[in-house]
Amino acid sequence: MKFVGATDLGQVRLGNEDSYGFDAGRRVAVLADGMGGLNAGEIASAAAVRAFLEAVPERMTGPDLEQAAMEANRKVFEMSRDNTALGTMGTTLVACAFAAQESGGQWLFAHIGDSRAYLLRSGELERVTRDHSVVQEMLDHGLLTETEAARAPNRHIITRAIGLEAQVTADIIELEQQPGDQILLCSDGLSDMVSEADMLAILTTAEAPSVAADQLIAAANRAGGNDNISVVLIS
Repeated sequence: MKFVGATDLGQVRLGNEDSYGFDAGRRVAVLADGMGGLNAGEIASAAAVRAFLEAVPERMTGPDLEQAAMEANRKVFEMSRDNTALGTMGTTLVACAFAAQESGGQWLFAHIGDSRAYLLRSGELERVTRDHSVVQEMLDHGLLTETEAARAPNRHIITRAIGLEAQVTADIIELEQQPGDQILLCSDGLSDMVSEADMLAILTTAEAPSVAADQLIAAANRAGGNDNISVVLIS
């Protein structure tokens, strides 16, 4: 199993508040998009990634991934509470782990916020996660179309995040693994700027995952690069 990650400042931001990390031995990866004043977003995302990876065991289940997300939340919440100079800070978190089983394997996902996980299978790209955002809730209730949602001024307001409260609920998703599967984790700096059709075209034509990661970031920058851009690919 191969893991590739890349991040970029984008064309607008002065600092990069995205973080990612992976452990190839334990076959787990995590990506976070921070928020907060001064350097707080960068600190929050880096702390969440570090705490998450330190908390996951060698052999994982869905509850293990959920517990790791809770540990990441505890770490960021306590940092914000104990250091008033940082102020309120938080971060999204999306993670994927592979769990081997006698009958094959499972993809396990943990998700909080609007960073996303996608599954590339048999030439089709499927979004695994559902954004925890105001716009997603409006879409779910039929108050916006997909086109309107892409232009909505409040599309970056999230309804769930790591570090804002003492407790947070993570979505845990379990999918059976199939040969040839590829996983894409990304911050909204990619998903806001690059359509899923264009992501699919890059993922299915790039000669290697590292090339695909670079091409995805380049596509987001060509589209305006309005935010930091981060991707992790698992294949």
